[in-house]
Amino acid sequence: MRNIAVVIPARLNSTRIKHKMLKKFGDEPLIRIVFDKVRMMGFDTFVATDSKRIAKHIPIKWCIQTGKADNGTHRLSKRAVLDLVGGYDYIMNIQGDMIDINHETIKPIKQRILGPVEPPLCLTAYTKGAKPDDVKVIHQNGKAMWFTRSDIGYGDRHLGIYGYHPYMLKAYRTMKDKYKKENLEQNRILGLYDIEVIETKYNGIEINTEADLNSWKL
Repeated sequence: MRNIAVVIPARLNSTRIKHKMLKKFGDEPLIRIVFDKVRMMGFDTFVATDSKRIAKHIPIKWCIQTGKADNGTHRLSKRAVLDLVGGYDYIMNIQGDMIDINHETIKPIKQRILGPVEPPLCLTAYTKGAKPDDVKVIHQNGKAMWFTRSDIGYGDRHLGIYGYHPYMLKAYRTMKDKYKKENLEQNRILGLYDIEVIETKYNGIEINTEADLNSWKL
């Protein structure tokens, strides 16, 4: 059976919400809530962060200190991360703001990785439908064609869940951001490698705005 590591990238200086990973929901910060939820699914789960303030909320065994990074995938590609998790067969990247993450959301991704067919170098997840402010994925025949934040009137809701073969993360280090206007990490891969897309169910939110913070109840 293939072994899977989950790495949650977490930076302190988030763009839209200051110190988002440290926002408290009940008695715990966001990053610890997501970390605990993923750990309870049975995965070896790590947090990769550039912040000692975030690190102090994660058991030292499961925390990886990194330097600055362009985005979450770039953080996973750091040598400090791959030195620790590069021996796993496959690495999942789950965003630290997916406060409603649950087993049913992860199940089809996990089944694809552990199934009889060799998993792809890169995969990601989506759920049907998208609101205007969601990141959208346009896909065809099980492959991503494009990702965008623009309100284009079509496409499905892209979720912040990725799967990578360790080789892909090593390759990502040298990939250039050809589409800086979109500023989406996954678009760096398009044109170089296929990104397989997997449909799943996720009715929860990702904490991206102050409205999300105010609307979510523990």
